[in-house]
Amino acid sequence: MGKRRIYKTQSWVELAVMLVILVILNTLAGFYYKRFDLTTEKRFTLSETSKKLASALSEKLYFKLYLNGEMSGNFKQLRSEIQDMAYEFREASGGKIEIEALDPLKGKEGSERAKILNEFVQKGIEPKSDIEDENGDETRIRELIPGAEFNYKNNTFYANFFEYDAALSVDENFQRAIENIEYEMANALRQCVTEKTKRIIVADGNGEMIDNRVQSFAAELRKYYSIEAVNLNIADTNAGKPFLQKMMANPDSAELILMNSLQRRLNLADLLMIVKPLHDYTPAELFLIDQFLMQGGRVLWMVDPVHIEIDSFENNESQVALDYGLENINSMLNTYGVLFNNDLLLDAMCNRIPYMEQGRMRMINWWYFPLFTDKNEAHIITKNVGAVWSQFPSTLKIKPRKEINTIPLLTSSARSKVVNTPATVEMTKVIMQQTPEYLQQYLATMNAGPKTTGVLLEGNFNSAFANQKRFTDIPFKKSGKSKMVVIADGDLIRNQVSSRGGNYPTGFDRFNRMTFANKKFMLNCIDYMIDDNGLIEIRGKEIGLRLLDKTKIKTEKLFWQQVNILVPIGIVLLFGATNFWIRKRKYAR
Repeated sequence: MGKRRIYKTQSWVELAVMLVILVILNTLAGFYYKRFDLTTEKRFTLSETSKKLASALSEKLYFKLYLNGEMSGNFKQLRSEIQDMAYEFREASGGKIEIEALDPLKGKEGSERAKILNEFVQKGIEPKSDIEDENGDETRIRELIPGAEFNYKNNTFYANFFEYDAALSVDENFQRAIENIEYEMANALRQCVTEKTKRIIVADGNGEMIDNRVQSFAAELRKYYSIEAVNLNIADTNAGKPFLQKMMANPDSAELILMNSLQRRLNLADLLMIVKPLHDYTPAELFLIDQFLMQGGRVLWMVDPVHIEIDSFENNESQVALDYGLENINSMLNTYGVLFNNDLLLDAMCNRIPYMEQGRMRMINWWYFPLFTDKNEAHIITKNVGAVWSQFPSTLKIKPRKEINTIPLLTSSARSKVVNTPATVEMTKVIMQQTPEYLQQYLATMNAGPKTTGVLLEGNFNSAFANQKRFTDIPFKKSGKSKMVVIADGDLIRNQVSSRGGNYPTGFDRFNRMTFANKKFMLNCIDYMIDDNGLIEIRGKEIGLRLLDKTKIKTEKLFWQQVNILVPIGIVLLFGATNFWIRKRKYAR
């Protein structure tokens, strides 16, 4: 009897001590919080850039995740990863991020549902069809919105977490999406908190494409940078208007004043964008660009060496592609180690266009619209970027220079073909090439191998005007460190325009209802050259997916269901029986 009382007292003491310890630990946990990331790739550890952006929030940020409701396993995992990452950002922000998940399509049908889907497309979030094979004989299709909304200080920003790339498998697409989650969220936070301190100048004066055809990309750039167009063509009277008073005061030195004024204005910028000029640049313009580069300014060239437009095929079955005669531009770029070729690049990996045949519209492969999927995945600009849609691109000739590192960014597939200009492009011929009797025969001619359309140049550049004698009264620098991207396609940032005058998002093809990675690729180029936040470095994170064998899952599904049900019950019964036997033996004495 005495022993039993001692055991009982001891048990109560042990319970009391345990409760005290739990209370103390719980109290300490309220003051000291620490999470441990035990994953190999540190998937739940934010980069320093992300932490810096999250900690810069001065007010509450409201995060609404639209990927919610019923969905397949792949999308469930993506949603889970997004939510986990959102909690990491909330922790880094000091609790300033409110997280909510909702399904905007729940209970919506017909025209109301279609309207909501179209609104998300306009916001840059493309709805996705979630196709799930449930039992091998039943397929369910759902529309999902794989994006989120960020509300901060009365401003709204959006993030798209899933972009489908036809060149990748389903699992690879989801792996890419998961690897991009931190980048997409950090990019949205950058829009919320970053002041526009960097300046971009867009060249004007030679018919450059700076109208509503690039309005969507311009709007995207304005979220991060200050942008202005500057006329660099000194032969154009509009170029001198901002400096007219100075020039009128010294008419004998008007050209010198204009050149110096334009150079000073240009040097205040961080990046110069040259988008699809219709005419060659004069030596004076190129001198300004050259010296901007020597001073450390970055330059982005998006140039069509060949003139041909898809719109012209609306009224004509054939068009003649002619080169623009960009000898001056090519001469300067040759000094840096790259040249535009006067040709057209065709690729079997291409986008499709609509074609009206006997009153019916059908989609045909358009070899002249290559999809650049074979990119340099080792470089941070192109890592985890989907297919980039080009329109009548040309090729580049690379001429290595000693102190300049040349990195290909856009490369065709091996099944390519190069046609020198002038060349006739015939719609009917392209259609005939895709008929069963001619398709394989024509594809056999597409054997030119990978061809380069876009490159990054970085290093120490030597001036293309080192031996010139015309601009001797203007400050001159012989060399300088900088970065430059050259792309032989002026339409990468072009947006389609609706019949009502509205602009579709950059990279969105209204005929195929697909969004390509043009916007992401071009933003990466610009961020790499001038962004100091280090945001693009987040793309370097790689997350491995531990994929399950789907065939094995189907064949062993019933077995593992039974194991999951019966084993826990068996463990409980075994524990109960063992405990009963021990107690019976103990008290039987």
